[in-house]
Amino acid sequence: MRPAGALPMTGLGRDEYIMNLKINPISSLYDLKKTHDIQRVTWGYRDEMIFPYTIMTSTRHSGGVLLGAYIDDNLVGFLYGYLGMGGGSLYLFSQRMGILPEYQGRGIGTALKLAQREQMLRQGIDLVVWTYEPLAGASARLNIEKLGGIVRTYVRDIYGIMENPLQAGLAMDRLLIEWHLMSDRVRTRVGGHVEQPSLREWLEEKKYPVINFANWKDKLPRPIAVDLELDDKVLLVQVPPDLQAIKKRDLSIARGWRITTRSIFEAYFRRGYVITGFAGAKKSNSFNTYKLEHKPFPSTVDFSSWATGLEDDLEDEQERN
Repeated sequence: MRPAGALPMTGLGRDEYIMNLKINPISSLYDLKKTHDIQRVTWGYRDEMIFPYTIMTSTRHSGGVLLGAYIDDNLVGFLYGYLGMGGGSLYLFSQRMGILPEYQGRGIGTALKLAQREQMLRQGIDLVVWTYEPLAGASARLNIEKLGGIVRTYVRDIYGIMENPLQAGLAMDRLLIEWHLMSDRVRTRVGGHVEQPSLREWLEEKKYPVINFANWKDKLPRPIAVDLELDDKVLLVQVPPDLQAIKKRDLSIARGWRITTRSIFEAYFRRGYVITGFAGAKKSNSFNTYKLEHKPFPSTVDFSSWATGLEDDLEDEQERN
């Protein structure tokens, strides 16, 4: 029996479930201010990149989402999003989810997203979107496989130059996830009825063609070849298993992966391909792998305006000064 008020087990594996986890709206001033600390610790953000609690709590009262993850009544993570509109339809843009490092990888992110889904459905909204780092395997697994999101929009340099440790040195390119809350795809996944994909099955007997190739040298994967002209119904994209480890050792290789994967996703998205699957690396010297399918996914919202992020105006600013 779970504790009173705790989130139900739906969509969570038993090995990930934290028995004393509760998901509730954030309402106390103490916890609202604590979201600032969580943002600093999670991403190393400076003050200008932190969402003020005053804006977040106003958004909550205006139909948005501000949920907290509590363990023993202590706030250990939060999820924040606000309403948007496109094509005459409302959707939620899920702007930020932060979890203290010591609690990551324990199913809290999944629990927050499921609670977000429940709130949106109560409000009559069936689409949630957000962005994430294309080379972040843990995020890809959660967003695509566990939650059932799809991706067909690539965003270049969404926030411009940033100095926080996790982002410094690379253009802040992002994938835009569409989470169609009442689709069969999403309902089966959040219900825990879909097995995680097998990369071995995808690759055996060359079942699906691979778009790009890399070699390993000194325990670092280096991109070497890309084919942007394939037209099979299902294709695979290989990405490195640990972007941060590459950045620490050789930033030029990390930038090579950014340029390579940018060219792949932009080219194939333009031709109607959609990311529908993700399989994580299971052994050393192997890759995380995305599955792309050429198939339609109806939507009432056009996100093409996201394709170009902020231009780098650093040189112009230096000239003005």
